[in-house]
Parts: sequence; structure tokens; C-alpha cells
Amino acid sequence: MITWPNEVVSSIARRRSVLFLGAGVSMNSKNDAGASPPSWKEFLEKAILRCPAPHTEMKKLLNNGDYLTCCQIAKYKLNHDWVPFVEEMFLTPQFKHNDLHTAILGLDSSVVLTPNLDKIYDNYAQSKTSNLLKIKKFYDDDIPRALRGGENQRLILKIHGCIDTPDKLVFTREDYADIRNKNANFYRAIDSLVLTHTFLFLGCGMNDPDLSLVLEQYARSFASAPPHYIAFSGKISDEYGKMLQNNYNLRILQYSPTNNHQELLESVKDLSSLVEVKRQELSNSYLW
Repeated sequence: MITWPNEVVSSIARRRSVLFLGAGVSMNSKNDAGASPPSWKEFLEKAILRCPAPHTEMKKLLNNGDYLTCCQIAKYKLNHDWVPFVEEMFLTPQFKHNDLHTAILGLDSSVVLTPNLDKIYDNYAQSKTSNLLKIKKFYDDDIPRALRGGENQRLILKIHGCIDTPDKLVFTREDYADIRNKNANFYRAIDSLVLTHTFLFLGCGMNDPDLSLVLEQYARSFASAPPHYIAFSGKISDEYGKMLQNNYNLRILQYSPTNNHQELLESVKDLSSLVEVKRQELSNSYLW
């Protein structure tokens, strides 16, 4: 079980937190046929099979972990078949929410960020909040207003777009370059959240180029700033942990990945209980 730092509990209780949901959060979701969403690697493997030959270059890029370039070449090769393929992978299967989605919604965070293209958490959260929920994409021009929030509003910010608009998804190396050039104000908004809120990363690693850049700037610009936190499965070396701390100002909260990451689910449920206790304490003080 994760032992949650008081700073995490307090930040969520005061709604001064941002939950960052990576692809791992959706991995235990299934559709009526029992299928689960593909991982990044699985998606690219299926894309390569769909592409016309030759496949040697893409397979080499995939094996070397250069997913962005591999995806870029797959998109070029598939051409007009790219959008139907992406929809086939993420929209058509109609994946349903899982227990981790339920536990995360129970934290009642005012802001959720996700690079996930699917709508699994979005649809579930909307159904449970009587639609008092705003879902914004990186290209929306009213993000500052949405970030201000309100007493009856929660926000999901899809930082790489949504499967509803597949032509605007941030998926390839070219897409990453475009978004940083054309949507610079969006990243200024993210920067403000990094400075003013505590981030908790769930179901993700540190392989998102934009995420790395934002946190690197934060760590370098504000050396004494409070840390952000990432729930990390399995074992990591002391050296890797030190790298995350020094380069991203991230603290690792380790848990076991066994039994489909059951320990993460139980830990998030425990966090929800701790947050409720903290909110009750805050309601009796002047520190809300």
C-alpha cells in the first residue's frame, strides 16, 4: 500500500491538486467483448501490421523505444486510413470504466489532466456529476475561464486532444512540435498549474515529452519548490529515483504491480478516505 504524504492529502482536500491520469488508468477497462484498450506499444504494433510494406524501419524504431517517430511514419503510410484506424482502436470498442476510475472520481479533484485519447473516464465522470463537468482540449480558447472553476464545476483537461476530433490528436513527433508552436498559451496555463497546485501522476511514466519539459523547467527555475508526486509500480534504482527528483522535482510513491495493479486501486481508495477526514477537519477551522 502507498503511504500517502500529508501534502498530497491536504492538497486534494483543499482542491489545490491536479490529478494526471496516464494510459495505465484505463488498462483494466473492458468492453462487452472483454477487450481492453491498447498500450502505446500495442497500438503501434497493430499500426505497423496495417501499414503497407516495408515495415523494417518502423519495427526498428519501435524496438528502440522511439514511439513518436514510429507513429509518425505509420501515420504517413496509412494516409487517409489513419483516422479510421485510430477510431477503431479507441472509439469503436466502447470501453467501460473500471474500479480505478470510480476511486479517482471519489477524490473529487477540481482539475484532472490527461493525455489519454479515450473517453472512458470522461463519460463516467459526466454520468456521475449530472454533467456539472467541463471537458476542454488544448486548442480551446476559454481554458483560462475553465481553470478558474467555480463551486459547481469540475474540469477535465485533455492535453493531447480527444478521439472525438481525431484530426487534432497529438500523437506523433510532428504533432508535438506543432502543439508547442501553435498553442504556446496552453502551455503557459499548464505552467501556472505546476506552480500553484500539487500534481499526482497516476498510471503513467515519464515518457511524455511535453510533461518532461514542463517539469524540468519547474525544477530548474524553483529549486526549493514543493515536490510533485508519482505513483510508480515495481522497483526502481536509487539512481533513477534521484534523477526524477533532481530533474523533475518528483517524489516516487511505490506500489506493487501484481494482480493488475490492485494495490494502486486500494491505495487510491485509502487516499479518498484520508481526504474526507481532512476535509472534515478543514471545515472546522479557518484554513479551508
